[in-house]
Amino acid sequence: MAKKNKIVIVGGGSNAWTPNIVKDMLLTPGISKAEYVLFDIDLTTAETNKKFLGKVAGQLGLKANIIATDNQQAALTGANYIIITISTGGLDAMAHDLAIPEEYGIYHTVGDTTGPGGWARLIRNFDIFINLADAINRYAPSAMVLNYTNPMTTLTDVLSRICTGSVVGLCHGLFENLSFIKDLYKLKGEEDIAVKYAGLNHFFWITEARAGKHDVITELTKKLKKTSLTTLLKTIHEDPMGFKSEREVATELFRITGVMPYLGDRHICECFPQYITNKQTMKRYKIKRTSIDDRRKSFKERADKLQDMLSGKINIDKIYLERSRETAADIINAHSQGEVFIDVGNLPNIGQVANLPQDVVVETAIRVDRNGFAPITFGPLPDAVQAMCAPWAKVFKMQVDACFNHDKKLAMQALHIDPLCSKLSGKEVEAMGNKLLKAHKKFITAF
Repeated sequence: MAKKNKIVIVGGGSNAWTPNIVKDMLLTPGISKAEYVLFDIDLTTAETNKKFLGKVAGQLGLKANIIATDNQQAALTGANYIIITISTGGLDAMAHDLAIPEEYGIYHTVGDTTGPGGWARLIRNFDIFINLADAINRYAPSAMVLNYTNPMTTLTDVLSRICTGSVVGLCHGLFENLSFIKDLYKLKGEEDIAVKYAGLNHFFWITEARAGKHDVITELTKKLKKTSLTTLLKTIHEDPMGFKSEREVATELFRITGVMPYLGDRHICECFPQYITNKQTMKRYKIKRTSIDDRRKSFKERADKLQDMLSGKINIDKIYLERSRETAADIINAHSQGEVFIDVGNLPNIGQVANLPQDVVVETAIRVDRNGFAPITFGPLPDAVQAMCAPWAKVFKMQVDACFNHDKKLAMQALHIDPLCSKLSGKEVEAMGNKLLKAHKKFITAF
């Protein structure tokens, strides 16, 4: 009898990720009978998710083999698949990533990818990821690793440099663009959409798109001369985590480049200093910031709702009884069952994006099969888009190199050339960087 797959969620106590991801796998026949291990340093939250998912499985008529543990060795030993959804220091640490840059006129909307917020988030997660990667190599050397933790580009790079098994970074950004195209052209599903895309995480670009017989890029180029993307669809998009964007930044970037950017304004605006270093500009572009208080509120609302569904006070939400658009389940199913699956993923550049640096982690279409991950060749980005992405590719690589080399000077140099810091003096960048390092001192040994 074939041995069951062991699928581990590192950060298994997450009320945002774990219930959704495991539910998807329970609803995927090829892997529904796997052993699911919810590993978290907070065992109480992992136990809550275990109980909830057991109830979901029962309602779906499924038997679920779910284990909750705070023992890393027990969790990882013999794992076939490892999904990472953690954030070192949690919201208390993230509060510094937003508050300290704000003292210097950088108003992060999310603060988990670019700029001083993304820089600090990498550095405070680095030691944990190094230790985790070493443990994976020790206890599950052939395991496939799926990373959901931001900053996606740099932390996926860290894992890719160490893990002996396959590694991919996953993000749902592309799904927002696909949803927009589907709704705009009133399509039944995404199967009628064909897109060609590439770039960096939270900074990807669709250069070709067809919706049935429609040439999406050509048609939108004409329409956007007189209107905006939001006005065109007359909706404000809400992503899977409940965050909203009004697409004013995306509209402007489309007009400038002639291709479709990531439509999530709250992320893509953080790739340009002109959008988030002036509060009046942010108001004009309707850019929404997500405060730590907003995040704490969302966390509590999810936790309370989970408890209410678990206790039977309210019915289990239908989102836990049907597949989501996340693709972790599809990837694991394809790999374990010897099938082929193609979707968006983040992998080191081995030439799939011809005019971005080798080895930097890029976001493109990828193929998954029994052999693991293979990027699908995109070719060169348009000149204007490449010029926007290239500085970030350099900054991200310098950040990761600095951490591996224990080189604080190199880390500071990466912060100096970070586009979001362009309005600051050298002394201000140094002061801001040192404040962030001091705030996260208990998580950092690299420097």
